[in-house]
Amino acid sequence: MFREHIVLQFDCTNTLNDQILENVSIDMEMFDGFRQLLQVQCDQLVYNTPRSIYVVLGIDSCSLDDDIESSGMDISQLFGTFTGVTLKYLVKDCDPNTSQVLDDEGYQDEYALEDVDILISDYMQKLIVPDFHTSWEESGEENQVDETYALSNFKTLDEAIKNLVNFMDMNVCDRSDRVPDGKNAHTVFLSGLFRGQVQVLIRAKLAQSTDGITMKITVRSSSMAISEYIASAIV
Repeated sequence: MFREHIVLQFDCTNTLNDQILENVSIDMEMFDGFRQLLQVQCDQLVYNTPRSIYVVLGIDSCSLDDDIESSGMDISQLFGTFTGVTLKYLVKDCDPNTSQVLDDEGYQDEYALEDVDILISDYMQKLIVPDFHTSWEESGEENQVDETYALSNFKTLDEAIKNLVNFMDMNVCDRSDRVPDGKNAHTVFLSGLFRGQVQVLIRAKLAQSTDGITMKITVRSSSMAISEYIASAIV
């Protein structure tokens, strides 16, 4: 992930010992705000030998000199799902023992892959802060956003915290992802850099009751737009 580009890596393995795949490429539908700039295809995929295909995407909704707040950028344009992801290739039959090609012409074929999601975690870098509480106070309340969620999909605090950390992919401060035994309430502190330029701090207060788990998440950053989007992105 770069400021103006995303590089997708598709790792491929041919599991059929009687076929060789040639001119292997990726086709997919772009969503608004992205365009394909370059694709490094795989010229040949032989049995049980992993190869990779790289797709370079440009982000239209921003430029290197953009300031997120002053540009009025719609942060939601940075996220979405690439659908119709398909592996395309030329199939040639071969000798399973020697891999010698038996059919020079071959035939075109394709294989449907899963959709590719671009999420908050893809733009986030873990950031180690010496003292979370000092950084929290220094960041101030100017761009603070609070949201409260009922986490009905999780049965324990540990499970809910693990999901939050994985979703945000931010640094856990003060080992706050560890819930003391017997506690039914806990607070998690996270720090990160969004797109390599905006420091984001999160304080998440979780409480467990007979009705389930409730989480109040508070986000602080130098951009109100980013704070709002991150705070509202929990699903």
